[in-house]
Amino acid sequence: MSSKLQLTTLAVLVSAALPAQAALYKVVEVTNTGGVTGAEYYGTAIQPSGSEASCFTTDCEDGIAYALAGETRNRAAGFSYREEVPFAMDNSFGYIKDNYDGFEYYCESQLGYSTCEYWASTQWSGWNIETYGTNTPNSLAFIDGSAEKPTDSINTVINSFSKVSGASSTIAIGNYSNATSRNVPISGDTLTDSASKEWKQGRQWASDGAYTVGSVSSKTGIGGERYNYFSKAVIWKNTDGSAVEIPWAHNDQQDGDYYAQGSMRDLYVDNTTSTFYGVGYNNYKDQHMNATIFTAEIGASDTLTNIKSIQINDAQVDAGDDNTNSNSVATNINSNLVAVGQAKRSGNYPQNGAAANRLFIVPNASVTPPSANFLSDLADAKSVFFNGAGGAMGGINNFNEIVGRVDVENNREYDGKQRRQRAFIYPYNGNGTDVDRAKIFNNRAWIIDDLTNDGKVSGTTDNNNQFRIYDASDINDAGVISATALKCSGGYDSTAHDAYCGNGEKKEKVVAVKLVPIAGAVLNPDDKRGYENRTIERQGGSLGFGAMTLLGLFGFMRKRIK
Repeated sequence: MSSKLQLTTLAVLVSAALPAQAALYKVVEVTNTGGVTGAEYYGTAIQPSGSEASCFTTDCEDGIAYALAGETRNRAAGFSYREEVPFAMDNSFGYIKDNYDGFEYYCESQLGYSTCEYWASTQWSGWNIETYGTNTPNSLAFIDGSAEKPTDSINTVINSFSKVSGASSTIAIGNYSNATSRNVPISGDTLTDSASKEWKQGRQWASDGAYTVGSVSSKTGIGGERYNYFSKAVIWKNTDGSAVEIPWAHNDQQDGDYYAQGSMRDLYVDNTTSTFYGVGYNNYKDQHMNATIFTAEIGASDTLTNIKSIQINDAQVDAGDDNTNSNSVATNINSNLVAVGQAKRSGNYPQNGAAANRLFIVPNASVTPPSANFLSDLADAKSVFFNGAGGAMGGINNFNEIVGRVDVENNREYDGKQRRQRAFIYPYNGNGTDVDRAKIFNNRAWIIDDLTNDGKVSGTTDNNNQFRIYDASDINDAGVISATALKCSGGYDSTAHDAYCGNGEKKEKVVAVKLVPIAGAVLNPDDKRGYENRTIERQGGSLGFGAMTLLGLFGFMRKRIK
């Protein structure tokens, strides 16, 4: 018997001898996707909960009351279908103008991997098919049992569900591409001020029923360039479809080869003070794309006045003495005015061996000036977020429960390999935190795989050990999470984090899943998954392009690896 097999067998025997374990979440794969098919399936948003009770106290079964929005991928997108500019930072569009060489240079200069040739080849291949090839559909969106396919769409992405106050909505917020525009809002084509749609693009990220937020990009037309766009953050008033474009914080449409950009990613309306809050990024001096809190006063007929853009300190590009970051963005805000976001470390200033995408919290968006608190600096998050850890922010609910993904390895990425990442949940202790909900998690951050460990290796068709949760993209107030997982049908060889799938011979799949709280479950910190401490040798098994590459692009899709 090989030593590899002996280790696997030993791990199974040891786990079988341990006391029974209890998971906090049931993993439910979303397979009824309305006829939508693809090589990989990603969970991107979860239906908001209305006045329903928490699934931690009330049995929510398989989460059937909460629809999951998802998307397929058959190849890498290359240039995200969501972002205003390539890689969320290239506001000169220089990298994609240089085709494959530009992709490789971006990887070398901003990610630093030793595998940049492979990374660039995979990403460029997807962009090449869209730009110069057949442009066959790649991102097909679905909401549980139905396809989300606007008329004449090619690729569709869903960023969120509309958050109607006190209700649960399945209205999808996002954008799609067609033959003349790469980005058109799902909720309606509001780009009617242009004679040619290719000169305008619209992206929508979030809605509360009264307002929808996102961005509108306009083509410069300079020198016949096909790529050069500038963008502004936009608020649509849903009653009449009118749009308010937010001025740039620094009003230069173009500075050399760089074009001004702005985007609003989420919103909250404080009806008590008649104040509108938005989060995203805006354009500042030197065309820096900096995380921003947007505020406005709400007047009669929901009109917005006195609109302001307020930079989030310590997350900006020029934080410190140099341009420490390449870009930053605030991604979400909740009713407690807690905002979250991410700041990408510049490739010129790696930290602890990585130019990481660091995650942060703004404790109160109404405080001026707002400041970023990085999760790696917070005592109750250090169990997950080490110094220099990177990841991607997923979302925050009104209980201050934050989800996303984070590095679970601290190897050197610069001149090395990509770090393995996994989904996390963090019950932030701030304004509005529910003490009883936070106690469920022992008041600290967790890798979600530790919370799905029921101690069962296999034996049932729906066992949790079939899944390793890569990304958590959204969470509602009932506690249900939309996520993306690696799946080993039947179960991994042990419950360990780094267990083999079929002794390394079986192929894993990338699947969309709901994480549904198990009513009455009690967390036992000793139930954490272990490690088998061995080098991963997949042999005949394989991961898809998404698991190996899209993930490292802190997804701009949302983002898998063993």
